[in-house]
Amino acid sequence: MEMELDQDDLMRILPDDVLAHVLAHLEPRWLAASRCVCKAWRVVIDSYRLLRPDLLPLSLGGIYINFNEMYHSLFLSRPSTGPSISGLFTDYTPDNNMVHDHCNGLLLLSSGIANPATRQWVPLPPPPPQNDVYLFDSYLVFDPTISSYFEIFEIPRIPYITLDMLDPMSKSLQWPPSPIVLTVFSSRTRQWEERLFVRRSEAACTVADMALAFPYEKYDGVYWQGALYVYCRGDFFMRMSLSDNTYQVIRPPITTEISVPKSHFLGRSKKGVYYALIDGHNKHRLRVWFLNESRGHITWELKHDKDISFMLKCQGNYMQNDGPWTAHFFDYVQDYHPNDNQREITPMNKFEWDSDDDNILDTENKNEGWCGRYPTILGFHPFKEVIFMNQEMDRGFAYHFNSSKVQYLGSTFPESYKELHIEYICGSFMYTPYRGAF
Repeated sequence: MEMELDQDDLMRILPDDVLAHVLAHLEPRWLAASRCVCKAWRVVIDSYRLLRPDLLPLSLGGIYINFNEMYHSLFLSRPSTGPSISGLFTDYTPDNNMVHDHCNGLLLLSSGIANPATRQWVPLPPPPPQNDVYLFDSYLVFDPTISSYFEIFEIPRIPYITLDMLDPMSKSLQWPPSPIVLTVFSSRTRQWEERLFVRRSEAACTVADMALAFPYEKYDGVYWQGALYVYCRGDFFMRMSLSDNTYQVIRPPITTEISVPKSHFLGRSKKGVYYALIDGHNKHRLRVWFLNESRGHITWELKHDKDISFMLKCQGNYMQNDGPWTAHFFDYVQDYHPNDNQREITPMNKFEWDSDDDNILDTENKNEGWCGRYPTILGFHPFKEVIFMNQEMDRGFAYHFNSSKVQYLGSTFPESYKELHIEYICGSFMYTPYRGAF
């Protein structure tokens, strides 16, 4: 009697080296898709390193920083000896190049997707008309180890309004709703579509609560292992599972007054998703939590809790303007005009990256002096337990929250910007170069 072979058994008929030789002839996008065929293929592809690691976003290239009232993002690049990549993209994309999100080497701009490492640009069709009651924040999802396609999620947000402006029937409604209808763009179909996500937890609050919540400028999002995590107005998080179109509300690790300003950041680091906080009541106290999702439960684990005033002293080495990182920026002139293509970009030296030379921690400083206001958290190093911060919009720091080592990175505020009305940083994104196509 002949025995039926399952799919994995059929795959084992070919020796691993033969299968690897066959798969090596595939283009990167099809090779990434082949990892999803079965466990045996995934093991062979990973073991033989067929999916080119040199193309994958496995190193930190720099930080994109958005200032209020600016129409271009500043790029702070780290020193390296690898191949040169330009962090500016005004010569191959339309104007108004503000970075709205980043995911694994791709940048979401106002009208398309850019890959600075390959200078590839893909324009996007405008999303369909949506409910004008809400504001919408856009989040990019891209994982080149799985697919060369990307998606963009439009997450609704209730604007800051007074209660008398709300529809009385909607004040007590739960938020987020279930199901929640999201507008999603897929590069696979090149179309916007509606996608429903069902809530698997309690709601975070009511519509009235959301309307009164403090209107933060930053609503960070991060993609990690098949899920999109988003910080929402009202001080809670949404974890959206993209495999089964469900989501759940995650409470913050501690409760802060929603009317008090704070510096905070939700991002990816060495082990997964992290959250950092410096609140207005403790402006020199940095706390960092790791989101532990093991064993089927979601819990916040405190990784760091320390007064960091020693690293915020505005004296000595921190007042220098020649740190090892380099700011690359669009050179604004007086009487700024929206047609930025007519403006001259400040010439910059070539800058490079190298994932093998990524030691950013080399100094420790405890100078005496005035700390100033609390720093802005720029984000996490994607592969090390390091957090990046900015002091007084002018100086960048890298801080290792296990050893408390500090390195001054360099100036993050161009001299020419000091003539402009800029009050704060309204966004920042860790850039990890991806040298493949999408």
